[in-house]
Amino acid sequence: MALHLLTGLCSRAVPFSAALMSILATFSGAQAAPFQYGIGLAPTAPDTTSRPPRRSEYAIPTGEIYHYERPKPFRFLLNIPRDVVAYPKVTFQKKNLPMLGGVVASTVLLYAFDQQILDGAKQLGRHMHLSSASTQTTLFSVPVRYSSDKQLDLEFNYPSNLNSAMYFLGDGWTHLTIAGSFWGYGLLGRDNRASQTASQLMEAIYTNGLVVQVLKHMTGRESPYTTTYPRGRIRLFPNQVTYSKHVPNYDAYPSGHLSTAMATVTVIAENYPEYRFVRPVGYSLMGMLSYAMLNNGVHWASDYPLAVALGYGFGKIAVMHGRTQVQKDQQTGLVIPRPWYKQVRVAPTGSVGNYGLRMQYRW
Repeated sequence: MALHLLTGLCSRAVPFSAALMSILATFSGAQAAPFQYGIGLAPTAPDTTSRPPRRSEYAIPTGEIYHYERPKPFRFLLNIPRDVVAYPKVTFQKKNLPMLGGVVASTVLLYAFDQQILDGAKQLGRHMHLSSASTQTTLFSVPVRYSSDKQLDLEFNYPSNLNSAMYFLGDGWTHLTIAGSFWGYGLLGRDNRASQTASQLMEAIYTNGLVVQVLKHMTGRESPYTTTYPRGRIRLFPNQVTYSKHVPNYDAYPSGHLSTAMATVTVIAENYPEYRFVRPVGYSLMGMLSYAMLNNGVHWASDYPLAVALGYGFGKIAVMHGRTQVQKDQQTGLVIPRPWYKQVRVAPTGSVGNYGLRMQYRW
């Protein structure tokens, strides 16, 4: 509720009826124009030309209130080293030991049956007439020349069959598009939560991608479609020159597609808990992605547990650093009010030849 008062340097008093009507309208919830008086002025109409303020505080269903600052452009890139360092501290805590044990146990169990799971997934695909080929059609490409005789073509592709469409759910373009959608909504709607969600998505995606690539270069596990060895050979710390020339022979573990998808779902679900469908829908799509990568021979099932843990962890860390919980009074549960002197706003008002001061107080 707000009551606007204007104090001038003249002796003209504010009519009692105008003040009373404004107060009654405020308490009844009606939207009444504030009364404003300047030196020798009649009441002036409120300014409707200014843009509404950016929304920054949001209450979630549990009753907690979070404050979101407007993110600075590309600031998330500076947070990547911080998140990498924070991951072990956040993950290896006593309360997380059961989860860590589950990741290790499920990886070992799935590894023992990797070949059977892969063969079963391919057999199911053939039964459903689901092509295992991962094919895409180029929508358009943008040539980027970086020397006199060399150029890199940035291709924008779309999947050309159902299995490829499910595989595309984990593609980087998919998740960058989602982040861009939140950024656009936050910009047009002046919504800090949406803008911050976009920044957190970019932060989690890039941090997760960096760590996943390091692990791939360390573990050196063969992808199913290139291996002739059951469950794929694992060559720890492979020669990096050889790795770059034969990437599918070394980059199966862990799954970057699945970890990126998990990071995206986690960031959105944490910032928008009132939309309870986010996790069920997101996890269902991740299940389709997981099957598609078995059917096309890109990954083994045991590549998944660590990928899920990485995506979840980096998503949580990005959210943790991207918002601030508004403190509450421990006894009443009410939000601690701001000091009175921070709730009063004084601003000049008037027109040519007429001027005054406007005081706004919120309670």
